[in-house]
Amino acid sequence: MTAECPDASVATQAGEAERPAPSVLAIDATGLMLWPPGKGLAGIPRVESFLVNAALADPDPCVEVVAFRSGDGRFGPLAPYEQDHVAAGEISPHHVTRWPGRRAALSQAFEAVRQYPSGRRETDRHLAKAVTNGRKGIVYQATRLLIRAYRLYRRTRVRLSQLTPPLPVEVERGLVLISHHILTQEDRSAVSGDAGKLAFLCHDIIPALRPDLLGAGTGERRFGSNIEHLVRLGAPAFCASNEVGVTLTDHMRKAGMAAPVVYRFPMPSILHETASRMGATSRIAAAEPFVIYCSTIEVRKNHILLARIWQQALEEGVKLPRLVCAGRWGWMIEPLRAFLKAHPELLQSITFTGLVSDEQLIQYYRSATFGVFPSHIEGWGYGASECLDFGVPVIVSTAPSLIEATGGLMPAIDSNDQAGWYAAIRRMTEDHAWRSSLAERIAKQHRPTPASASWAAIKAGLHASVSRASNA
Repeated sequence: MTAECPDASVATQAGEAERPAPSVLAIDATGLMLWPPGKGLAGIPRVESFLVNAALADPDPCVEVVAFRSGDGRFGPLAPYEQDHVAAGEISPHHVTRWPGRRAALSQAFEAVRQYPSGRRETDRHLAKAVTNGRKGIVYQATRLLIRAYRLYRRTRVRLSQLTPPLPVEVERGLVLISHHILTQEDRSAVSGDAGKLAFLCHDIIPALRPDLLGAGTGERRFGSNIEHLVRLGAPAFCASNEVGVTLTDHMRKAGMAAPVVYRFPMPSILHETASRMGATSRIAAAEPFVIYCSTIEVRKNHILLARIWQQALEEGVKLPRLVCAGRWGWMIEPLRAFLKAHPELLQSITFTGLVSDEQLIQYYRSATFGVFPSHIEGWGYGASECLDFGVPVIVSTAPSLIEATGGLMPAIDSNDQAGWYAAIRRMTEDHAWRSSLAERIAKQHRPTPASASWAAIKAGLHASVSRASNA
């Protein structure tokens, strides 16, 4: 039998009063479960994957991984198929849910459908896999079709019958660190306080500060009101940068609210840790010099500035290294696409890779000549700190979080200063001594952050938050 988090008070030494039992600390995997399996993770999904897997690997029986069950308005533990979906490494025996047999597994699958009637076909495939214990074949296909049929029935029933909302579920102890997905949902039930005591991971508050940089129709528009609602409820914020913590506090004060409790945790060097396990952290030679920019291609990331600079270099006969833009295509990029269409020769010196695997990205970092990160605004700027993790000099914008992410070690230029960026990129290309001095600065003053240190800081903050709440 696996260990369980105690639910009664724990006796201390003789003569002392009993102290409260440890509270459950839960990490929400709702957002991560929506990410397609086998796809490369970047940005927020990468951080949430780190959190979920750190919790799954933690032998502490008071640490759990949960997902929000909209059907009954509360967070619940993951089913076996959900664990398989989000797990990226070894799972602690405490968290492993054994296969209960086909009959019980089918019953659990039907229950999952009742809780998530809007689930996708991918979810039904996972459920069928859980029922058949991973075996494929006729039984698997029949089970998948049965589950799908039941899901369609449940959807129809929900539409036809105005089901009354579930009664609030009181969570007597424990704290759930909710995913970014919960913060962007229109349904307030997950952040109402009825779902339990909550904390939130504040990657940034860009949706509230710069809505002009978001695509129309995105759920991020609900982010600001949900954040304010959580702060009013007393939910603490966990921030990877001091800048985000300060910005969040200032934003709430301007909204006439009390400052939130903010816990700072160091951003983990997840990709470098993966590379270390592979024995692939040393520099390697590239077939040709290139500059790396790893980020989603969206208006906020300012790729168009780089396109204009590379076009200027072509017109002036200046030889710049190839620009490699690693990341998926995002939103509000029509001006960039129009610029590229008007200057088709640019695609001979700029490569857009699309979403890449961790292995491919590691190879890019190991062999890049230098990096660039001209984003207008950031909560952290993973691509910039990852450059330093691999010893790659990088030019960043003057966004405070980017300067913080690179420890103030790298040259910083205003994101709208094309002339300044052009001069810096040319110097980084041509001045080998300057580039080497920046690499030496990284080697002397920067160290990748172990994921274990980040998890320890987050866990300590969750414990401190529970303690604050119990003493209030």
